[in-house]
Amino acid sequence: MNSHPPTILVVEDEPFLRKGIRLNLEAEGYAVLDYDSADSALASQNSFAEISLGIFDIMLPGEIDGLELCRRIRSRTDFPVIFLTARSALNDKLEAFRAGADDYLTKPFELEELLMRVQVRLRNRPSLSVSETIGDFRLDLESGVATSSSGDLVRFNDREKKILRLLVQNRGRPVHRNEILDHAWSSAESPTNRTVDNYIVKFRKIFENDPTRPRWFITRHGQGYELAPAEN
Repeated sequence: MNSHPPTILVVEDEPFLRKGIRLNLEAEGYAVLDYDSADSALASQNSFAEISLGIFDIMLPGEIDGLELCRRIRSRTDFPVIFLTARSALNDKLEAFRAGADDYLTKPFELEELLMRVQVRLRNRPSLSVSETIGDFRLDLESGVATSSSGDLVRFNDREKKILRLLVQNRGRPVHRNEILDHAWSSAESPTNRTVDNYIVKFRKIFENDPTRPRWFITRHGQGYELAPAEN
């Protein structure tokens, strides 16, 4: 299991509030990365792979607000996001949830309540093992390295890791190509369903004994691709 504490991404432009959130989170044992704008957060983080939860203000300086930040992150990964905002109207809340928010806390708020919401969101998040068995391989989902029973190593790039993690998270359930595209590519890119197919072909060549008769990376016609459950 991963011994590192959960890492919380805080994006808040009010210095005093941002510092208070960071200090309280650190006192609870969390690791914290804090930024004063969405632009600086996006510039500093590549894949957001190490982030366990995000706390974002909606109204941020610069060209990107908290809503757009959440949308962009949702195209890369799926950690929980809590919005902090002075906006309390129903339409504002609905817009935040449509952007991908998991929770919404209206300013002013008590830090104790925020800490409890963080704890609940992390507790309720589906757990993902650090490693997963696929056929003859043991796949480390953090490093992106698969090791065969004979000791051979295969290294996967960031995009391949995203696809594999998504399939592992949904193991035993078909994942539609569109869901894979939304998860592993940004909105600025233009991949196609065929692009996804090519990645699955590559995975089959690595993990399957007979890629033409896949046991693990299964095509579910009209539904997508499924990573078959591990054998007991």
